[in-house]
Amino acid sequence: AVEGLAKICIPDPQLYRRENGLYEPSWAPVFYNPKMIENRDICVAFLKMMLEERRDIVVLDPLAATGVRSIRIALEADPSRDFIALYMGDISLNAVEIMRHNIELNNINKNVFIRHADANEFIYQLVKREGIAPSYIDIDPFGSPAPFVYAALNGVKRDGVVALTATDLAVLEGRYKSKLFRRYGVVGVKAVQSKDIALRVLLSFIVRAAAIYDRYIEPVISYAMNHYVRVYVKVSKGGLKADKILKNCLGVAWCCTNCSYSYMDYMENNIHRSVKCPVCGGRLDPIYPIWICGIGDEKHIEKLIGIANEMYWLQKSSRVLLENIYRVSRVNSLTTRLTYLAKVFKINVPSTYDVVECLQQKGFRASRSYIYSDGVATNASINDLIECMKR
Repeated sequence: AVEGLAKICIPDPQLYRRENGLYEPSWAPVFYNPKMIENRDICVAFLKMMLEERRDIVVLDPLAATGVRSIRIALEADPSRDFIALYMGDISLNAVEIMRHNIELNNINKNVFIRHADANEFIYQLVKREGIAPSYIDIDPFGSPAPFVYAALNGVKRDGVVALTATDLAVLEGRYKSKLFRRYGVVGVKAVQSKDIALRVLLSFIVRAAAIYDRYIEPVISYAMNHYVRVYVKVSKGGLKADKILKNCLGVAWCCTNCSYSYMDYMENNIHRSVKCPVCGGRLDPIYPIWICGIGDEKHIEKLIGIANEMYWLQKSSRVLLENIYRVSRVNSLTTRLTYLAKVFKINVPSTYDVVECLQQKGFRASRSYIYSDGVATNASINDLIECMKR
């Protein structure tokens, strides 16, 4: 397979297809998912951006599988391989063998190190025994990143970045309430804007895990796509700052599953009270604790877009995704679904373009959702949004 500037040896997809013909990467002896190209495209551009801001970066990819992510970082973010040291590992011996083969195939032996190890063991061994603190740790498992979060947050260098992918969307979205609480410590239900919630549930879990080590996080970029959510967080030290972040950035989302009205509030307000939806009169369900602060840094996302546009070999879909992420990150709100609101008021569903334009003319920040075709994110009141809909 060819991805980006890398040539990768992968298991034959034809041998691991379902009866309906779809390739099932989890059935293969070494995991490789071609549908995660945008994920890796943005990762490579992110490392190139990191390299412009600092030198001598240590990258740790402890769930490397075929090694495609790290190989692409070496080829595309640091072609000279003078400024990035890459540590790759996997618990699977098959994966380690394919990794070694792919490194030879792409001729990138310089500053590349491979281990056969459990991911958490690899992180602790590198940091505690060898004194090597990674500037960037990438956690991209099949399923939940939860089992690897503590090691990554404790192991990353001060002001370093941890990037995490979660593909257990059904849990993060609140479809399985008991598992949501068991795995992420969040009480909730499946809301109409559940992918928005999924991102904030994951960030909530990460910030609480970081606080155990007197560390705090700042989201640089967060997004949802297809079957997964992905976050990049800067990890810094400071118990007092961690306390402040926990107080200001952990809260509750009140969501109406009937009309999609929602808002975020601080935790100290009584989450056990019964709250009626001001739009349709239904019940508002609380989801808590979730991350209620911004989910991305505008300046870094803007810079990332510029870097990605210079990397002509990246997928067009990756560049479009970054543009969409930038738009939505400028509006720190949950998505309102116009289809649900229109049903309540018995009107035709208006164009999201028209509603956004109307809200912007009123002086509010507003953006079309890239996740939901009928979604609008805005800092306007629900009354202003409904007024623009009815126009």
